[in-house]
Amino acid sequence: MSSNNSNERYRLLQETAKGISVLYVEDDPLIRREYIAFLSRFFDEIDSEINGETGLAVALSKRYDLIITDYQMPLLNGLEMIEKIKEKYPEQATLIVSAHKENDILYRSVELGIDGYLFKPIERVQTIDVLYKIVAKIVMEKENLNYKEHLEELVIEKSREVLLTYTTDRISGLFSFAMLENDLLEHHNNSLSLLKINNFKNVNDFYGYGVGNSILKQTADLLSRFIEDEAMPFHAIYRVSGAHFAILSPLDAKELYHYIHRIIQKFESTEIQINGQMMYLEMGAGIVDHGDDSPLSHADIALRQAEKDGDIVIYRNDTRSVQERSTKLQYQDLIKRALQEDRFVPYYQPIIDNKTKKIMKYEALARLILPDGEVISPGLFLPIAKETKMYNSITKMIIQKTLDNFRHSECSVSMNLSIDDIRDRPTREFLIEQIALFSQPERLVFELLESEGIGSYEEVQHFFSEIKHYGCKVAIDDFGSGYSNFEHLAKLNIDYIKIDGSLILGIEDTQISQVIVEMLSDFARKMGIKTIAEFVSKESISLKVNDMGIDESQGFLYGQAIPYNLLMNHNIQYAPEKEMA
Repeated sequence: MSSNNSNERYRLLQETAKGISVLYVEDDPLIRREYIAFLSRFFDEIDSEINGETGLAVALSKRYDLIITDYQMPLLNGLEMIEKIKEKYPEQATLIVSAHKENDILYRSVELGIDGYLFKPIERVQTIDVLYKIVAKIVMEKENLNYKEHLEELVIEKSREVLLTYTTDRISGLFSFAMLENDLLEHHNNSLSLLKINNFKNVNDFYGYGVGNSILKQTADLLSRFIEDEAMPFHAIYRVSGAHFAILSPLDAKELYHYIHRIIQKFESTEIQINGQMMYLEMGAGIVDHGDDSPLSHADIALRQAEKDGDIVIYRNDTRSVQERSTKLQYQDLIKRALQEDRFVPYYQPIIDNKTKKIMKYEALARLILPDGEVISPGLFLPIAKETKMYNSITKMIIQKTLDNFRHSECSVSMNLSIDDIRDRPTREFLIEQIALFSQPERLVFELLESEGIGSYEEVQHFFSEIKHYGCKVAIDDFGSGYSNFEHLAKLNIDYIKIDGSLILGIEDTQISQVIVEMLSDFARKMGIKTIAEFVSKESISLKVNDMGIDESQGFLYGQAIPYNLLMNHNIQYAPEKEMA
């Protein structure tokens, strides 16, 4: 985090933490004294206890906004204390501070709903960031609670006219967020759908709030008309906040899904008037089934997943989903620590020339090495890394180590790049800098996954042109996987196409695979593009590949991916000894 961002979070925490009460439990007197001094910069009311047992007694006798506790303590550890507190106060905000990083402790923390987890030694920036997120949540919940209490008072004291100003959204004319909260308590047997206009903030920032408010009103009218025209069973429609709308319905989640799908189709096919122009906008939605214990929170989780997937998502609170979220948190921690400890390494799989049977190049494949030596394949960690800011750091680490390994080799080496790598300016600059330092850049090949969408050819063309200026070569990986965009070949000046392994595996007994592979091979030959067959796992497939005139082969028949060794410095004549069935 930059210094400016750190200072901004410090200031925001000072402002937000006013009036927040804290109980701090720590058995080490020196740490307790130092941490209380740190907390005093932000919080006015701080009580402290010296062990889990006294901490529990105090927390049960007096309500605190936030409880911060060490994990390892005599009599009662931090998690045991929190578990007993949450039996009485399930929504108690909590933060664990610990030197322990065991998976079972982290998993138990997730189960208990711990709001934050800090590892010792405590880092100032990380602590401020975690505290701000927790305190902001506490403040928001307090505001919601205060608002609900205020609303209840008004119901008793004020007339219906005054009440409507709090239960009706001024811009859209729909019911407000406060009304939704109240209705969720009274209509627990209703399903909830949360809908959001995509990219509304950009429109609002560009055209101004007046236009933004007009879009919200038009959307509210469209939702109301659809529900009336389709006779959709519903309790009420709400504008929750910003570009978020909600529909409460007695239908179950699966039935509600079909109506929401049609609502989105209607919205996305309807022109919205924006500043005198007619434009189309998009919408996403998350759904929570009736009976859910936290419908708003879970609907928001489903909506965020829908924004990633580009589809409507029904929230599933099953054991598998909980385990997946826990696994994701664990892998995020594994990735972060692996980067800090330099435990991402390239493994290399040979690629042979089909005519000479010599190993002419290797493909670098990322691996995560656990402290106990276990090797983790990229399919388990890369998707999670792509959701964080750590993905580009992995790319840089693998590229750097690969170039160091092959700096004095006769062999070429092929490295994978994603669209995200090319779009990230620091990663691009890093790659160009490293290529410029490499004595024989003509031995470097960069592979781009064919199935990744290329939104802007100009951006990719410019990058490929720059690296080819140094003599590097470019390949399209997994060509033929699902769809084959021949426009890639025409616009990107490709040197190689790697034919997707699923097609190669089928060339022995699937006619369609044979036809597609032959077509791709012939097309590439005419275009002056070399071809590489992936997943060549046995000699019979190798013979087919050779008969089709494919230039190079890669697969378990010729070797699995292994760590770098000195034999990789030479073009070795390779004779396969084993076949992989």
